[in-house]
Amino acid sequence: MISESFNMAKEGLFKKLQIVAALTPEVENEIIDLYRNRGKRAIEAIKGGRVIKRGQRWFVKGKNDEYEVVKNFCTCSDYVMNIATGKADVDMCYHALAKNICQVLNSYYVAEPEK
Repeated sequence: MISESFNMAKEGLFKKLQIVAALTPEVENEIIDLYRNRGKRAIEAIKGGRVIKRGQRWFVKGKNDEYEVVKNFCTCSDYVMNIATGKADVDMCYHALAKNICQVLNSYYVAEPEK
């Protein structure tokens, strides 16, 4: 179940991302504080060039597969098993978090032609 304090912190984080317009160490720390391991993995995916935009569609390469992300929804098992069921105390898997960060910043992703 997502808490009100989590939602407020998330809103503040994404507002800061829009203002700062960069993935600074301070912003990275806030992402990790809020999303813990998922935040750390999202930053690794972003820095590793694993967030891909093909046309209007977004994908994130995970450890074993490539996942499509639409808004906050993802095709990965973490999303299906933990996020969608409310078992996790956050609202996104790391793939969706990485995509949303790149989308807000309009940067840090790899643009590819549609397949």
